[in-house]
Order: sequence, then structure tokens, then C-alpha cells
Amino acid sequence: MATPMQVSIVSPEEAIWAGEAELVIARSPEGEFGIMFNHIPFLAALVPGTVTVVSGSDREVFLVTGGFLEANGDGSEYHVIVLADDAEATGEITAEEIKQRIAEMRRQQEADHRSEDRATARLQAAMAADEVAASRGQR
Repeated sequence: MATPMQVSIVSPEEAIWAGEAELVIARSPEGEFGIMFNHIPFLAALVPGTVTVVSGSDREVFLVTGGFLEANGDGSEYHVIVLADDAEATGEITAEEIKQRIAEMRRQQEADHRSEDRATARLQAAMAADEVAASRGQR
């Protein structure tokens, strides 16, 4: 049996889960990863998906909309903290519903990014127009 570490899953509103675990599996923009006891210090952004906490033969699965995972500490102080934008245990949710909800969260995240990209482009265009006007003495 692997050495357990302290794991906490929290959202800005509440503590979702806390306990000991041997493994935490999550997904970042770069892909899926796992954290075990005494992993090197680690910080990752999380994408919409699941975070799985494994303790012995027990597996707890949480649906997260995004957030961060931090793993750090030394010896008995080693810990993993998942700071999720929003999280919920998937105990009563079917696998199909989980897939649908993750797909919807990802679609929403992509729409938000496109909207942010358009706003950034408009701001850059306005700044460029202002610079041109200033260089012509029309400012």
C-alpha cells in the first residue's frame, strides 16, 4: 500500500472533500496527470472534467468546472489541494450525464475564450487607432 497524503477539494464557497489518499488524478490543458505521495512540488490549472481521489480500493470522483491543483510539502506534511471554481461529488450522477456535463462545460469555456479574444482584438484595434491619431497630432 502506498503512503497516504492529505487531500482537500475546495471551492470558493465550501470544502467539498478532505481526507487521505494514495493517488489523485486530474486533467490540465496539457493532459491527464496523477499525483502520489512526495511528488515534486506541482501546480497545474485544471480544465472542466473529473478529479479522482484513490484511497485503497475506494475511488471518489468529483466533477470540476476548472481551477487549480497544488501538490507540495515534505514527509508527513505532504498535501494536495484542489481549488475548484465549482465541484461536486459524482456519486449519484451517471457516467453518461458526467460526459454530457463535461462537454457542456468545455463548450461554455470555449465560448468564453472566443468572447475574450474578440474583446482583446477590439481593445488592441482601439489602442492602435489611438496611437495613429497621436502620431498624426490628432489626439
